[in-house]
Amino acid sequence: MDAATDRLDIRLPPNDKRMLARAAQLEGVTLSQFVLAPALERARKVIAEAEQLAVTSNAYQDVLDALADPPQPTAALVLAMRDYEAAGIQWR
Repeated sequence: MDAATDRLDIRLPPNDKRMLARAAQLEGVTLSQFVLAPALERARKVIAEAEQLAVTSNAYQDVLDALADPPQPTAALVLAMRDYEAAGIQWR
């Protein structure tokens, strides 16, 4: 586990801080641990949902079909591949 080196300061009403501190005490953890654990869990969920790709079953099938029977390269693609090769870039 990484050592904690950064700080995050928040402003909140005194009553809210007292409530959080009391709940942390009842849980037997520090106030930071009490606040940080659910925040990190929520952050993981938000990031996972934002990075998830959702496609329809038809779009998914179109991709599978294209992989199984790829179309012939267009003239523009052939020229681009030649340009890459001329520049010494490995593309395959």
